[in-house]
Amino acid sequence: MRTQSLVALLLPLAIGLAGCESMTVSECKVADWSRVGYTDGSRGESESRIANYTEDCGKAGIVPNAKAYRRGWDSGILQFCTPANAWREGTQGHTSKEDVCRGQPGANTYARYFQAGMRLHRTKEQMQRNSSETARLQKRLEASKSDDERKELRSDLRHIDRDQARLRHLLEEQQMSAP
Repeated sequence: MRTQSLVALLLPLAIGLAGCESMTVSECKVADWSRVGYTDGSRGESESRIANYTEDCGKAGIVPNAKAYRRGWDSGILQFCTPANAWREGTQGHTSKEDVCRGQPGANTYARYFQAGMRLHRTKEQMQRNSSETARLQKRLEASKSDDERKELRSDLRHIDRDQARLRHLLEEQQMSAP
């Protein structure tokens, strides 16, 4: 029984650690570094990802072609640094993608749409928090025996309801700034 518990504990850890590997040895051996760079760039991955490949492939004695990777990445990042991608990444709250286009053509436009998307994302998060708080307060209201407490809870619920109305209006305005 103890062995099964140990396996159950260590198996997810081993699987998780395997997921940290950026590239397998067999992938390192056949990699077209220009294509790898292009793919990473077009997905908005940082150009510093080459360091991960260098480390992982280095274990097998393979040295990535950094120049080919960079040429590919330079082409790919241009495909990524668009207003539509900036908006998508921002609305999904992917803060790791905020600065990837810095220094690229269109970086200012990317940053503007990314920030607009992040504002929308934060508004939705606040609306979700308000909904959760409303549910919590409703349960307290249903269980309350005190008139004073019920009065206070109703006041809190009205305040949240007004905030939700404000946030819905703000959300509509923010959605209008989508590319």
